[in-house]
Amino acid sequence: MTTKKTKTLLTIGLYSAAIAVAVAAASCNSLFGCRLPRPTGEPPVKHATKAADAAASVDTGAAAKRKIVSHPSELKFDSLDWKVPLGDHHRVQLASGPIAYVAVDSALPLVSIAAYIRSGSLTDPAGKEGLGSLMTRLMRIGGTERYNADTLDALIDQLAMSFSFSQGEADISFRASFLSEYLDTAMVIMKEMFFHPAFDSKKLERERNITLEGISNRFANPGPTLSVAYRKHAYQKSAPARISTASSVRSIKRNDIVALHKAAFSSCDIILAVSGKFNRDDMIARLNAVFSAPIKPQPQAIPDITVDPQTRALVVHKGISQAYIRMGLPLFQRPHQDYYAVMLLDYILGGSGFTSRLGARVRSDEGLTYSIHSNAESNYVYPATFHITFYTKTASFPKAVTIVLEELDKIVKTGVTEEELASAKASLITELPSSFRSPEDIVSTYAWNEFYGRAPDHYVKYPDELRKLTKADIDKAARKYIAVDKMTYTIVGDTTAINAAMTAAVKDGFFAIDSLKSKKVMAVDALERFE
Repeated sequence: MTTKKTKTLLTIGLYSAAIAVAVAAASCNSLFGCRLPRPTGEPPVKHATKAADAAASVDTGAAAKRKIVSHPSELKFDSLDWKVPLGDHHRVQLASGPIAYVAVDSALPLVSIAAYIRSGSLTDPAGKEGLGSLMTRLMRIGGTERYNADTLDALIDQLAMSFSFSQGEADISFRASFLSEYLDTAMVIMKEMFFHPAFDSKKLERERNITLEGISNRFANPGPTLSVAYRKHAYQKSAPARISTASSVRSIKRNDIVALHKAAFSSCDIILAVSGKFNRDDMIARLNAVFSAPIKPQPQAIPDITVDPQTRALVVHKGISQAYIRMGLPLFQRPHQDYYAVMLLDYILGGSGFTSRLGARVRSDEGLTYSIHSNAESNYVYPATFHITFYTKTASFPKAVTIVLEELDKIVKTGVTEEELASAKASLITELPSSFRSPEDIVSTYAWNEFYGRAPDHYVKYPDELRKLTKADIDKAARKYIAVDKMTYTIVGDTTAINAAMTAAVKDGFFAIDSLKSKKVMAVDALERFE
């Protein structure tokens, strides 16, 4: 072997030895000291100090007290002394009327602002459905009296800010987030967007065209199609069944948008949630400056709404290989004394995913669907519904419906078990802290709480309201609200395949739509016009 190769191998060997020593040092537990290999010829060194010995003794004693369990279910944890944070000390009424929940959070140099305004799609004039949605989008991108649309976009992008408006059925939501160093600029932009939008005509036409494109493609997927069909089926001839159309969007003029904005932002309740790095008194002063004009609270003029389907089954034809089904029943408007009982019932039946009765039976045991769930809707504006939604192969949908009906019949006749009820209560109660993880969560939660008109101590009482419910209460709710003979069926799928499945269902003794007294079949394109 040459001298050069020998030197190379020696270098590699020394380098490897150095790495080994470094790794050993890095992985060593500093609490006990490290015993690294000593160079040959050096005397042994005592590494353990009195402090290390004491720490080792404490650790050994603690380990002796700990019991190694045989199964994870036997693990015990110290209870957390967590209490629902109250919102009262965050609440302030601004001089002009709006309520604001304000919380300082200096963890990050950020500010978050949310606002909830009482105005929504339910109040869109007949024939101008889509008006509120168009207005809220233009409030963000349509410019203001101070900034034209492009200048405002450029400013927001340059400072990495975020501003948005969106419309629901009974509310308009605003959200903003930005670095605290840009607070001055952000508050100016917020005031401009709220009270001085320009509603640029070019942006209006652009958004109108985008909306029309969305309308032309909204029934491309079966899921959204089922949602629209179900609402039209359940709330036939009522405001929730109305949707925007190409005709209604084309009829919207700029003057309509200006009039709606004036009504929504000067004569309706506004509730704010503000959190971030700022001085609280200074922020309240800034909010008073933004909302300096008097705002007169005024209830929305929402028409009477009832759950009133005219047929037991609505079948919407769509050329797909699966059937999408939603089975529905009428419920009530909140607040309602039975809601928590129904909520627990829903959780046990189909609201808890794979572990629910429907999830275990229809998905896991029978393998008829990948997703099935129930939903007891929570609605403070008009009567809600209780519904079960799933999709399956068209040929197997009669069997799937039959099994769902069996589970409904079973829960009505025999009720829930004590174990199911205890598990449902524990799950729902342990979810409560997730609504209060940060100051932003706290103020947003209480802003919504006030928006719904609930008591300030609603969340404090919530766990006890659940705990006091008994099996008898849940069983009573099941008998009261689950009525199989009143169930409606909204189905999206290929009608030829559905008819074939129905023919086979009769032979197999499964559910068949033809057994119902009334049904309506329509093409998906006709759904828009269905009232």
